[in-house]
Amino acid sequence: MPLVLVMLYLVACLVCAVMGRNTTIGFIGHFLLAFFLTPPVNFVIQTVGRPSTREREKMLTTRPR
Repeated sequence: MPLVLVMLYLVACLVCAVMGRNTTIGFIGHFLLAFFLTPPVNFVIQTVGRPSTREREKMLTTRPR
């Protein structure tokens, strides 16, 4: 049973990392945050975090005027 819980925890960390890949911290940063701070804390960090420079530039160029 503990192995299943560890695997679920790692999957949750990977989900956090994939969701945060387009932020300033990036994939590895969000994976490590989720691993050390727990995934729910990382979800909160992602909601207040800002997108990466590349994503911000893309949003500004594709915005209708």
